[in-house]
Amino acid sequence: MSGSRTDTGAPGAQTPRAPFRLRDALVLLVPLGVAHSVWLLSQGHPVPFWVPWMPFVFIHGLIPALDAIVGDDRSSPRQGAPHALSRWVLWACLPVWLAVLLAGAHRAADLDGLTLLGLMVSCGAAGGIVAINVAHELIHRTSKFDRAIGGGLLATVAYGAFKVEHVRGHHLRVATPDDTATAQRGEGLWRFMLRSMFGTYQHALAIDAARKHPETLAWTALTVALWVAVGLAWGATAFAFMVAVALLSIVELEVVNYIEHYGLQRARLADGRYEPVMAHHSWNANTTVVNAFLLNLQRHSDHHAHAGKPFTALQTEPSAPQLPAGYGAMVLLAWVPPLWRAVMDPRLDRYLHGSVRHTVA
Repeated sequence: MSGSRTDTGAPGAQTPRAPFRLRDALVLLVPLGVAHSVWLLSQGHPVPFWVPWMPFVFIHGLIPALDAIVGDDRSSPRQGAPHALSRWVLWACLPVWLAVLLAGAHRAADLDGLTLLGLMVSCGAAGGIVAINVAHELIHRTSKFDRAIGGGLLATVAYGAFKVEHVRGHHLRVATPDDTATAQRGEGLWRFMLRSMFGTYQHALAIDAARKHPETLAWTALTVALWVAVGLAWGATAFAFMVAVALLSIVELEVVNYIEHYGLQRARLADGRYEPVMAHHSWNANTTVVNAFLLNLQRHSDHHAHAGKPFTALQTEPSAPQLPAGYGAMVLLAWVPPLWRAVMDPRLDRYLHGSVRHTVA
């Protein structure tokens, strides 16, 4: 089932463990890169304006370039629950990211112009990976502790609603007109992002109302408390920094959302229901470097077909629609709508007209 979860190592469970690989820890390089920029800015001597931009260049320049050079990911899925070290890396993302975010906010009051903008943009790019993508992995787990860490990460960037809507909404409604996180063929990026962001909050609140549990409001209150505390401690610039980083982090996520299901739709059955979620309802990619930094998120077809799988067990799906490049390059392409449509619309049409469609009785 698309919204199912599997046990990934709850206390006392006797499930086999997947081996730890160093690539599982690469995600920590992202906030540490921002931390290095903040440290340089705090040394009391002039720093070139481009220094705080370097983490952004690393994420959106070097990673896509390395991805193109290294090519496809030939690593095999690892069976069993993630190794304890793999889980500790994900848990460590919360304190590491929060420390970097607060250090950036503290330093923001002393910066201006391109230097301040660079730090905001780099933190936003890092937040999309560390605060949101790591949280995405954790909120799919059965452990309440894992899900709480995921919610805490999302609260740092004002997207606690994602914890509710993504699992209970998007995974059930994906590739249907009801899902605001599924981009339609020909839909522009900005229009999609606004629709997805507002739709996430709106549907999360509706889900909470139906189950009489105000989870979205609770996470939002935590965000507001964090922002107010930062503003009272360090002033208006620090407060604005927190808001800007949150917005940029959400934008990072929504660009990825845009490419993951672009133009794909589930068939409607005779009884009015939609066919079950399958691998061909998500675009698949399998490049090595981005897979390592994004916890195999590019193996998105398998993730939606088997949402309970931990990132270590995800496999690529050759039968699913294939992106022409990894997420690193496709995110850049999405910001240029004419080029995006020129590349993706013909590919979408070829897949839809040439693929063997699954038939559900």
